[in-house]
Amino acid sequence: MSLFKWAFFAGFTCLFMFLYGCRVEPLYRQKVQGGEQVGSQMGVQVASSQVGGAALHGKHSKAVSSDLTAKFATVVVEEPSDRFGQMVRNHLLFLMYGNGRKPSVPVYQLSLHTSAATHTSVQVEIYEDPDGMGRSSVGTVISRASYILRDMNNVVVAKGKGAMSASFDRLRQEYATVQAEENAQKRVAEELAEQIFMLLSKDLVKL
Repeated sequence: MSLFKWAFFAGFTCLFMFLYGCRVEPLYRQKVQGGEQVGSQMGVQVASSQVGGAALHGKHSKAVSSDLTAKFATVVVEEPSDRFGQMVRNHLLFLMYGNGRKPSVPVYQLSLHTSAATHTSVQVEIYEDPDGMGRSSVGTVISRASYILRDMNNVVVAKGKGAMSASFDRLRQEYATVQAEENAQKRVAEELAEQIFMLLSKDLVKL
């Protein structure tokens, strides 16, 4: 009798394990695999849309940049009358053309008017001399510029102005002070040219 019960219990246990494995495990795996496939497809679609949007934005930016570069290539800059104006013009030409070449077929002409002056910023005594006099320790180069953009029929199409300043140390050695002032003038000229370049960019976009 006990042998019969043991055989019945063993058979029932095997049947239960077989039915449990067939009913739960395959269905669970199928759902998980299906979810992974859907998630992967959605991830690919989102990534593709992001890449496509970035590519479209990049093409648009490149087109705008190319159009602006083409417009700068049609602008000729008049010769200045002084050294500081020449420094501003040289850096502006580098920003506009890159290689410094004049446009072969000019459409616009740019007139620049620049000025620069050195002022004393601070008056202190940086060393003792027999007369007990001090000297300026800091100087400031102040520059201004205005421009007029005309077409080849001499019609004004845009105008603007800018200003820039830079400080320098007045040292005890006269040569060092002169060199520091020249470096400040060069720095101001380049920054002023960059300011004019940005203003011109806004003007040319509208033309």
